[in-house]
Amino acid sequence: MNKAVIIFFLILISAFLISNYIEENKSYIVADVVDGDTFKTVDGKTIRLTGINAPEVGENYYEEAKDKLKEMVYRKKIRLERDASNKDVYGRLLRYVYVDYLFVNAEMVRLGLAKFEEVEPNKKYSKLFLDLENKARKTKRYIWS
Repeated sequence: MNKAVIIFFLILISAFLISNYIEENKSYIVADVVDGDTFKTVDGKTIRLTGINAPEVGENYYEEAKDKLKEMVYRKKIRLERDASNKDVYGRLLRYVYVDYLFVNAEMVRLGLAKFEEVEPNKKYSKLFLDLENKARKTKRYIWS
């Protein structure tokens, strides 16, 4: 392999790492909450909370899940963290979400307003989500009642 090819790959890898660093250290403002696991930012990004699944329209506790997510993120400054996959099949960004020190994905599971849903290869917080879901089940919170 010649030097030009090696330099090209080093630049490509560096650009990828820098773009991930910038996104994870940038804050966003939430403009709209779609449901209990999806929202939109003021700059038009649609974010799907990674590793969890909240009730859909017509299912029990849909409104409660949507309202709680709205309470946590609407018009607030959030930080995003990416796992292995960037987007889902609908083109939504798959992210772990933080408001200050609150881990939103984990809080939704802890409260029993979302189920743990592992979708390969996004497994970074699988154990945490499973533990929180088990505790919510034992205490019969919302969807586990």
